[in-house]
Amino acid sequence: MVRKYKKLAGAREYKNYTQETLEEALEKITDGEMSINAAAINYKIPFGTLYNKYKGMHGSTPGGQPVFSHSEEVAILRAAATCADWGFPLTTFDLRMFAKSYLDQQGRNVTRFSNNIPGIDWALSVLKRHKNGFGQRLATNIKRARAAVDRNSINTYFDNLQREVVDIPPSNIFNYDESNLSDDPGKKKCIYRRGVKYPEKIMNHSKSCTTIMICGSADGTLLPPYVIYKSLHLYDTWKERGIVGYPCCTKPCCSRGSRFNRTTSGWIDAPTFRDWFITSFLPHADRLDGRKVLIGDNLSSHLDSDVLEKCQSHNISFICLVPNSTHICQPLDVGFFRPMKTAWRKTLEEWKKFNLKAGTVPKEAFPRLLKQSIMEMDKVQPATASDEEAITSAVKRNLISSFKATGIFPFNRDSVLRKIPDNSPEAQNRVEGRVRDSLTDFLKEQRFGKTGEPTRKKKRLQIGPGKSIATLDEPGPSTASEAHLLTCSVDASPISDFAEAGPSTMNPTEDFDNDPIQDPLCPQLPLKDKTPEYEDEITDCESVADDRRIESPCPETGKFVLAKFTSKKGKRHYQYVCMIEDISEEKIVVLGFKSHKRNKTVFRAVNDDVSIIEKSDIITYLPQPILREGFYVFPQDVNVKEL
Repeated sequence: MVRKYKKLAGAREYKNYTQETLEEALEKITDGEMSINAAAINYKIPFGTLYNKYKGMHGSTPGGQPVFSHSEEVAILRAAATCADWGFPLTTFDLRMFAKSYLDQQGRNVTRFSNNIPGIDWALSVLKRHKNGFGQRLATNIKRARAAVDRNSINTYFDNLQREVVDIPPSNIFNYDESNLSDDPGKKKCIYRRGVKYPEKIMNHSKSCTTIMICGSADGTLLPPYVIYKSLHLYDTWKERGIVGYPCCTKPCCSRGSRFNRTTSGWIDAPTFRDWFITSFLPHADRLDGRKVLIGDNLSSHLDSDVLEKCQSHNISFICLVPNSTHICQPLDVGFFRPMKTAWRKTLEEWKKFNLKAGTVPKEAFPRLLKQSIMEMDKVQPATASDEEAITSAVKRNLISSFKATGIFPFNRDSVLRKIPDNSPEAQNRVEGRVRDSLTDFLKEQRFGKTGEPTRKKKRLQIGPGKSIATLDEPGPSTASEAHLLTCSVDASPISDFAEAGPSTMNPTEDFDNDPIQDPLCPQLPLKDKTPEYEDEITDCESVADDRRIESPCPETGKFVLAKFTSKKGKRHYQYVCMIEDISEEKIVVLGFKSHKRNKTVFRAVNDDVSIIEKSDIITYLPQPILREGFYVFPQDVNVKEL
């Protein structure tokens, strides 16, 4: 396939007409208003082309015929668009694999494709043929928690919002949010010699950033920024030459300009947010008549009791956004911060060109650079000259469009709902073609995740300080005390020995009443709950000295026992921890437990290890263990003899 066709010099013009022009000429010929020759002259279309189209001859497209029909190509691209709607857009490679899967399902083998996989030229040609409906865009990554926001939570948010913003003018609807301005101006395309493998640009930068609080209203009014430095103290030079007046609010309430504060972390906290609310927002809000609405995220530092009390006393409704939905519901995130940071990076790069030795932006220069970046942002002209975008101030224009895009003002919940895929059965039925069921189920699983699968909790490995461990290594004890708790001692007295000594010494919790009990899974930490004692002391059980068996007249379901098992040939005897599941006359159904990594205090259930034993096979009754992270923990070693 030719990658890019170049017409030869002097060649005739090929198809210098549009499809609409051709259809109009054919309509004139069909209605008898023009002859084929007159239409060819009038519309400047070759006579042979009009004749063949009119007679229905040579209807195929010129050149090599495509593998897929027009409807198949549209179906494949619509399936790719559905993936993008669900948050998993396809690359050109994914599109090629999707086409291969379609061909394999149809049993078609295309010889021009290697292993039935279309080439990159096919993907680019398909996108070019359907460029009016589909195209490639640069994708932005979002977390799965953001993608899990569903239509029900958004509808609930808009139901509550509608009651709050009804009859509220746009000048009284505000949105606030904090962001940070980095010291790195970012990457930019530059000119290099061809073949340079590692293009570099000398410019000092760091990972430091400065937090700013931004607040704007639905009518396009921007309050002066609130800057938060990372420092213990503030200095006079850190607030000089900051932004005052236009393009921010020029009224007397904001005549003092930007405000500056500091925290030890550089991030906003509850006292800092309270100070911003009292010193920056309240003076502007008190100047307005009627009720005001303040919209923001549900960050813990924003939910301050003093702020909520002042909101109530100043007739301000404090509204929180849906968690993890700021990327589609918060106006500043949707349409303001990106152009502001673009202007900031441009201003920062210009400043670094004249300050080559500066490692980072000094706090003395930050107010001036912030002012320049906002002024630079305000100069951006609209892409089109429509009536809605006739506002000359880009700051005001961006704020108005941001509130509109998030459906706050004018109120329109569909502005947000159209960004979320519809998970209802009615919407799924509208997905066309044979890709409907498999594609929809796959996308639901990818976006919302699987349900009903338990997550495994991590467990701390017992490794000595400075030691490493390999993938297949078993974790061993790191200290002598841990070794005592984790080692399965052969000489340790079995629980059955307590039975021979009588009821007074049979209670295994007697030695643990005054000593702290440690978790065998994590020996250095005590258990949260004290080890429970036996619910029933073995006072009615008779000790048998020859085989150490204990008979009990009252076995109960749910009790843990140490049971005796014999090999098929009767030569070997084993002792296992079991739990009684059912009792029927002399037969007892038990579930077997296996010691965890040779630890005789920690056991796990073996779900398919169900056995039937007799009452005489019970050696002794065990204390009720503690269930921790799927493992059953006994207060001391159990004398098991396992395979």
